[in-house]
Amino acid sequence: MPQPVGYDRRRAAALMEQHNLDLMLVSSPLNVWYTTGLPMLHSAPNPILEALSNKFPNLSVIRRDGATTVFNWVAFMSVPEFCWADDDVGIFTRDMLEDILLPTLEEMGFAGCRVGVEADAPKYLLDALAGGELEMEIQECDDLLNTLRLVKSAEEIARLTRAADITQRVIGSCLGFLKEGLTDSELIRFARNEMLREGADDWNHFTIRFGNSDPEAPGTGRALQRGELVRLDLGAVCQGYVSDLNKHAILGRADDEARGILDGLVKLQRYCEENIRPGVNMNDLGEAACAWYEENVPEGAAYLMGHSIGLQVEDMHLFGSLGGADMAFEENMVFEIEAWESYKDTQLGVEDLYVVTKDGCKKLSSLTPDIYEI
Repeated sequence: MPQPVGYDRRRAAALMEQHNLDLMLVSSPLNVWYTTGLPMLHSAPNPILEALSNKFPNLSVIRRDGATTVFNWVAFMSVPEFCWADDDVGIFTRDMLEDILLPTLEEMGFAGCRVGVEADAPKYLLDALAGGELEMEIQECDDLLNTLRLVKSAEEIARLTRAADITQRVIGSCLGFLKEGLTDSELIRFARNEMLREGADDWNHFTIRFGNSDPEAPGTGRALQRGELVRLDLGAVCQGYVSDLNKHAILGRADDEARGILDGLVKLQRYCEENIRPGVNMNDLGEAACAWYEENVPEGAAYLMGHSIGLQVEDMHLFGSLGGADMAFEENMVFEIEAWESYKDTQLGVEDLYVVTKDGCKKLSSLTPDIYEI
């Protein structure tokens, strides 16, 4: 049987005890994969389980001791080769779910228990739970699952590091591809091909900005002009785990204002890096960092964001201007420190990957924060 990539049964049990949950019914593709190994991710060699999930449901049932049962599409015959769930139950269509799930849960002794479901749990699952005679008390368990995924295994850190390395190489290739008249559509196609050539299993995002264009909606055919600032904020996927790195370029020469803004943002990022260690409260760190920036870069107006990263590019907001979490950093948490500030009709920013070590914080990415001049 395969071993879990990141799922920690003992940590799951401790969190379920803390939240007083007897059971969790997990339905989102990424959490089904995380807790069982069932290949539900789009980056799987054949993402057919995700593609057919609108018709054929797949679920993970997690008991209070952290043990898991996977309810999988019965046509998938390779559970022993892929899954680390303790057992599996074959199901077919949604219509059959109630006939199979409820008797199985009753046989397991879960009548009247407290069951956690995700906030976006499908209606057919909620209907099945409500339609039986188990009289379950249904609770939301998103915070529990997000917290569970915060601390990474050695293999998860390795995958995140490989995804970051691939993204850094792709950004480097993109810098060499930039030229006057290049369209954002051409750049996206080039970046996609480069990601696959460098060994990515998939791509996560292409946040690209030419001048004052919308970075969240590239691919319009907008052509790059001399003097325009370029934002390359890209993410590759390596065995399910994603990356998120940023680099700026300009067709021409960067002015002193732009260089000064980036210098201040790098210092803010470094302040966070130097003050994060196990036991430090995330909210307190964010407030202290913002106060430090206001005092030491009084001309600046940055916003800061620290977010965890793993199967999703922004798992949780941990600290900064967009809010944070009232919890302490722990060893092997992996996260991004990004900071942004307005510059003329666009924005400048830094964004890098970090991991909490036994006594501090280590940067895993290596892109230089300067503006690449063409």
